[in-house]
Amino acid sequence: MDCGSEKPVETRKRASRARRIAAGILVALAIATLASIGYASGRGLTSLNYDYQYCTTPSQYQYCSTSTSTTTTTTPTTTSTSTTTTTTPTTTSTSTSTSTSTSTSTSTTTPTSTKPGKGCGDKNHLHERFAECKVVVFDLAKKEGKAGTTTGFAFTVTLSDRAIDPVTLSYTTLSVTAKSSKELVTGADYVATTGRLTIPAGSSSKTITVSVLGDKVKEPNETFFLSLSNLSANAYFGDSLALGTIQNDD
Repeated sequence: MDCGSEKPVETRKRASRARRIAAGILVALAIATLASIGYASGRGLTSLNYDYQYCTTPSQYQYCSTSTSTTTTTTPTTTSTSTTTTTTPTTTSTSTSTSTSTSTSTSTTTPTSTKPGKGCGDKNHLHERFAECKVVVFDLAKKEGKAGTTTGFAFTVTLSDRAIDPVTLSYTTLSVTAKSSKELVTGADYVATTGRLTIPAGSSSKTITVSVLGDKVKEPNETFFLSLSNLSANAYFGDSLALGTIQNDD
């Protein structure tokens, strides 16, 4: 190959390199231009945002810049599903029952409680001390009397108030120095006495009489007791023992 043919090839290579260099310069200039325009636009937008925020009339609204910022927050939600399966056993039971019922009805009448009336011994208030009659028997002393005569010793039994309901009691004689007819067939000083006394409703006292036997024997005074017992529930004893004194008069 000759030298004349190599020169056009070299020329073309140089021209191609020149074109590439020129194109690279143009691209660089274009990038620089675009960067400059972008910077200016950013500054302009900032200025517009600052200058137009005071627009107050409709004629100015077209020049105002409105910026809306929306922030969306997403909160993850976790859903937990729990399934519990319970198996209940079923029991089948067969029962045969025979029932016999007997009904018995009992009617009880309870007396109506009332306040005690004026007096003592109200049987609607048994064993209540404030409503009971207090029973007292008194000592007694009398002369014996002549031989062959009988003198009655009347012992008085009294209640603390008028009896609302009857008061009952038992009584008996007890020898001390005097001798009873149960102890001596002859020469007894008094007749042994035993019995039951009732003081009726409305009364407050009653007497128990013991017969004393007179004689001609000179002797000291002699004594015996009258004892009370078995009192009804509407009364209580204040004194249940009375002393009888037989005074010698021979």
